Amino acid sequence: MKEISLALVQWFKHHKRDLPWRQTNDWYPVFLSEFLLQQTQVTQAIPYYQKFIRRFPTIFELARSIEDDILQMWAGLGYYSRARNLLKAARQIVTHFNGRFPTDLKTALTLPGIGPYTAAAVLSIAFNQPLSVVDGNVIRVISRLFAIEDDVRLSATRKAIQLKAQQLLLPTQAGLFNEAIMELGALVCKPAAPLCAQCPLHTSCQAFHRNKVDAIPFKSSTPARKKRFHLVFVIRHGSYLLVGQRPGKGMLAGMWEFPTIELDAPLQKNSPQVAAILSSKFPQFTVKACKPMPVLKQIYTHIHLQYRPILLQSAAKISFNSEKYIQTRWIRRNELEEWAIHKAHQKILQHAQFKQWWMASSVIES
Repeated sequence: MKEISLALVQWFKHHKRDLPWRQTNDWYPVFLSEFLLQQTQVTQAIPYYQKFIRRFPTIFELARSIEDDILQMWAGLGYYSRARNLLKAARQIVTHFNGRFPTDLKTALTLPGIGPYTAAAVLSIAFNQPLSVVDGNVIRVISRLFAIEDDVRLSATRKAIQLKAQQLLLPTQAGLFNEAIMELGALVCKPAAPLCAQCPLHTSCQAFHRNKVDAIPFKSSTPARKKRFHLVFVIRHGSYLLVGQRPGKGMLAGMWEFPTIELDAPLQKNSPQVAAILSSKFPQFTVKACKPMPVLKQIYTHIHLQYRPILLQSAAKISFNSEKYIQTRWIRRNELEEWAIHKAHQKILQHAQFKQWWMASSVIES
């Protein structure tokens, strides 16, 4: 197996991407990048990494920040529990480990948001500890390399792949090897249309020789996402918009959004249900005042969200009392980017109909 590993490392030295967290041997950029890369593509993570490293160049600046700032900077990336765990982990590293990442695996695993993969990635890449990493790219490479046809969703299959990864690992070049096998999965051994002719391991790849590359890895189907339906009230007074902050626990915890009502079923554009909700939640308005937008969609891991925004102009800064929100505020439109508005409601602000309505209302007011 050593020949395979050496060939992979040699390929990596010549073909690796110039990623910003690879420009230093310091552990902090690796630590930060691994949090950002969880459930996120590299191209999407890069601008967030650059933003974070400029604002928080060391673990100490990060640990001194507040959660609202972290959430605002994280907005649009999704999986917001990562942002909270990043801050919690930074504070523990500063408080309990003098600003140094713990180099003992068992201790590293006690940090918030640090699981076996992230711990192994930081410890191997930053400290060259002989720990294999197994992410989606590694699963794909090893499954094809050894023609593992079992369901990769099964824990037994994951354990078998982990064992193969550990056997392939070069103990004296652990970090280099781990980066190499992940890079191969990202650039060459792709999920669809893999570039087998360019692969440094194709002569050793059992799936390639058995003509099973497209069938491996096998992953059983996931349960269908649950559908949820929302009615969203975008209420304007002058240059201000009304927003509420979600609770500190649960989905999109601590994020800000426009006042939202959960529905049992999709809402048609001129549904009488709108009038009933208005009279209950916002009696100041009539249905004639409503300007409905098209239904928008947002896909989460387990949820398919459909939501219809309703645009409303208010003559005063009305209140919205709801147990759903920790607090509500009127925020200037040009300051909303500084608040942690979750991605689904950012889409409203970016929609052409919202922009047209905002501009038209501004002209009328002036």
